[in-house]
Parts: sequence; structure tokens; C-alpha cells
Amino acid sequence: MRFNILVSSICFLLFVSLTPQIFASSNSTEETGNYANQPLGFSFHPPDNWTVQELKKTQPNAPDVVVVGPKIEGFAPAISISVINSNGTLLEEYVKDEKTRLQPAVDAGRLIFLSDETKKINGYDADISESKGEFISQNQGFIIKFKEATISANDKFYAITYANQEKHFDDELQNFDDVLNSFQIVSNKSNESSTNFTFEIGIGVGIMIGIGTAVGILIKRKKSLKKSQNSS
Repeated sequence: MRFNILVSSICFLLFVSLTPQIFASSNSTEETGNYANQPLGFSFHPPDNWTVQELKKTQPNAPDVVVVGPKIEGFAPAISISVINSNGTLLEEYVKDEKTRLQPAVDAGRLIFLSDETKKINGYDADISESKGEFISQNQGFIIKFKEATISANDKFYAITYANQEKHFDDELQNFDDVLNSFQIVSNKSNESSTNFTFEIGIGVGIMIGIGTAVGILIKRKKSLKKSQNSS
């Protein structure tokens, strides 16, 4: 499951980071400055000057909420949150299974794992990992670094993923840490993933469902472009 979730998060974060202006912002911020989503059962304090975007999930593995920062050099840092039913799976088993599923991407050189640790986040068991990979969009290459915290609580996993260009990753890392430190599980009266304000994601996001497919095609296009330029 983690392969699909992480892949979808990566692809979606790249998509929204490159074109953040097309998504609708949320009006679910409280007077305290905290963002609360009762249907999904969590709250957190978003970074200043970042936009919280609530999304209607047209793809099962797409994030539920994305927080997007100001664009820098053609790329906007983003933090996504996905809520996944654990179905009785322990966090340790979940992480182990997901690492196995991600191994083909690692073996192919499309993804590099940098670190992995388990810790408590606000009293909840959590696994935190870092990874990076090279992605190409509009003939422009980006070295993207990710940090993901998977929190286990209330028979659910809350996957919180931060993505940014590697050279700017540390500049916004404190914002990600602040989101984690302020993240709280709240009671929810409904299990439906409805939101106060939603936006329909286009079909284009749906096709970005695999690192191998998405990145492989982009790399091939880049190589083909170089060949055509050399031959002309």
C-alpha cells in the first residue's frame, strides 16, 4: 500500500508544487490560526503565508489535504496529508510491507532512501523517513527531497509528506516540523471524507500513478529531445 500512497503523494505534490494556483483554498482555519478538519479527524497549525487546500479525492490514493508554500525557482514547497484505514495492521508491519513494495523503485534508481526512524509525535507512534529522487517537468529537472511521517492512531494511519527542491529543503523544514508538532487527532462524527470546500482534481492527476511510468516517460522524452537536438 505504501508504494501506491507514496507514489501518488510524490506525483501529486510535484503537480501541485508546479501549478499551485489552480487549486482552491480552504476556509476551515479557526480563529487560533489552526486548521481543523472534523470529517477527517485532525487539526494542525499551517505555516504562515502557506495555502491550505482541501481536495475532493477522485483517486483513492491522492492526498486529502495539501498545504502549499510560495513558489521558489519554479517550484512550490508542499505538505500533504493522507488518511488511511489501518484495517488492524500494526505500524511496524505497515512500514515493513511498504518498504518491500518500494524496493523496485529504489533498485531502479528512481528513489533513494536517506533515513528512517520510529518515534513519538504528540504521544502517537510514528515512523519518519526521508528520500529523494530526480524528476523532470517541461524539460526542467528537479532534485526533490521528501520527508514523510506516518502516524498511527484511532485505527488509521496519517501520512504527512513534505516535498521541496533539495537545495531549498532545509529552508522550509521547520515549517514541516511545526505542522507535526501541532498535529492533533480530533473526534470526528463522520467517516466520510467530505470537506467544507472541495475542488475536483482533473484526470491529469489520475494518470500520474507510478514513479516508474511517470518518471520513466519524462526521462525518455528528455533523452529523445537531446537526440533530436544533436542530430539537427
